[in-house]
Amino acid sequence: MLSAIFASLGGQIIDGLLGRITGAFEAYFKKQISMEELRTKVQLAMLETVKEVEVAHAESLSKTYESFQVTMRQSPMIQYVWSWVVFTQLFVLIWHQMGIPAFVFLTGKHYPSSGSTVEWSYALIGFMFGAGALLLRTGPGAGSSSLLANMKAAIGK
Repeated sequence: MLSAIFASLGGQIIDGLLGRITGAFEAYFKKQISMEELRTKVQLAMLETVKEVEVAHAESLSKTYESFQVTMRQSPMIQYVWSWVVFTQLFVLIWHQMGIPAFVFLTGKHYPSSGSTVEWSYALIGFMFGAGALLLRTGPGAGSSSLLANMKAAIGK
């Protein structure tokens, strides 16, 4: 599924960019514009292409998240599991943030380390409230800043 998303985004970038810069390169080869004007036109085309891809990417993620919400509204089992995960992980976090310090303060005993339990609890709660969509916005298919920087590097600033 992710490879299909990335393939479609890559195709959009290439198609959109080629469609916009073809005329600029033709004008440059015919000596109608200078190298600086060509760079400016290519950078503007890249910005416009990245903007369109970002809009399409955001719409795709919102549709995916909405489809999950529709499924959750219609399935009592998914609602139950979602609630169970959120409440158990909240208990873990409250225990680690309030229960363990109170236990240590009241008894004076050392409480053994729980390892990465708290990090997993934060991650699970985050994903239950939509961090998956945010992760896709910061992962390999992410935004305009890294994409634009890579594209600018490819044409030499």
